Amino acid sequence: MKDNIIQLIPSLITNRSLELILLPTEQCNFRCTYCYEDFSLGKMTRDVIDGVKNLISKRASELKFLKISWFGGEPLSARDIVYEISQHAKNICESNGIKFQGGMTTNAFLLTETVATKLYILGIRNFQISLDGPKKTHDLTRQRIDKSGSFERIWNNLLDLRNSKLLVSIILRIHITPENYESLFLLIEDLKIYFGGDTRFKIFFKAIANLGGKNAKNIQTLNKDVKEIAIEKLIEAVDNKLNVISVKDSLVPFVCYAAQANSFMIRADGTIGKCTVALNDSRNSIGKILKDGTMQFESGKILPWIRGVRTLDKNTLYCPLMGMDNEK
Repeated sequence: MKDNIIQLIPSLITNRSLELILLPTEQCNFRCTYCYEDFSLGKMTRDVIDGVKNLISKRASELKFLKISWFGGEPLSARDIVYEISQHAKNICESNGIKFQGGMTTNAFLLTETVATKLYILGIRNFQISLDGPKKTHDLTRQRIDKSGSFERIWNNLLDLRNSKLLVSIILRIHITPENYESLFLLIEDLKIYFGGDTRFKIFFKAIANLGGKNAKNIQTLNKDVKEIAIEKLIEAVDNKLNVISVKDSLVPFVCYAAQANSFMIRADGTIGKCTVALNDSRNSIGKILKDGTMQFESGKILPWIRGVRTLDKNTLYCPLMGMDNEK
């Protein structure tokens, strides 16, 4: 395993590759009951938008690969910004022979076929979409701001994508909680019926973790042993009729984007960070992007995040926040 890690290191530090995780807005049209975000920031300002575009332009001469991952909030609530920056990135990459990959984590409520087609043209073709069970259980946790359910709209959008000819890759992230576990077997049956055999759709089972937020006291989670058994049983129920992603079974060590020296999160206010989970952790505020595209870093703050590249510790590479100095 260590030899595999050593082989990965060059790709994690090369200046020929750049990953930007962009939050075009930190507002969201959902209020999921286990969400850790506080929605304190709105849409990207013009200076930040220009800063991201100028950064891409400045780096173009040395890049061979550019990856832009859209996050939020709900990124499609600010799709005008997504479109603008993606169009710029597409143009720069095409002009400079840079391989481009675009992806998005979205609740899919706004991911109509029309929107998906526009994103596809701009190179955004990988999506991660969460489901919390069939309609009855999903609508209890993945609620809209007005507390209404979201399942029906998301499901219909997924069916439209299935019926389209778009060559997208969609990871359906199935959340597991003590309350919804039994209902997930019903969801699996529906997924097999409607998406079985379509290689564009993959399933990833993920137990909900308590990551804080205003509802932290009410979040119920599975302990480690129960979680592993639950995931095994759910994978068995899939019965090879859907593609299942399992990090555990991979021969290639998982390296978190936050542990990579060439991956950066840029928040809506221009703050540069490394982790999309620890948004309110001061250690995760490592700098600022300027309007001219300069990334201005605070001295020494990036080093703890990328220490796994030096130590080759697989746990640190898996999650650099683990074991980091607890000083806030």
